Amino acid sequence: MLRVAPGQPDLFAAAPAEPPASASHDDPIGELHAALALARAAERLPWPGLAATIAEEHRVLGLGRRAGPEGEALAAAFLAETERLLALTDRGR
Repeated sequence: MLRVAPGQPDLFAAAPAEPPASASHDDPIGELHAALALARAAERLPWPGLAATIAEEHRVLGLGRRAGPEGEALAAAFLAETERLLALTDRGR
């Protein structure tokens, strides 16, 4: 009897090669600018629900911490924009 799913990888096989680093790992400032531009251009929350909005806020906060003072300032501006969008959402209800 087969005790593993057909698509399950071998637990004892050699580890696969590391995937190439994404742009967000190489350029957190650029990623922060892109997130801030998206939020500033939005008329309503661009993410599908509150959980996705909170996840995006956490991602941006992490990028801000990694990027130093400039990144922290961009993350703060992003949070201000999400507060604006959340206030618009609350008024629309």
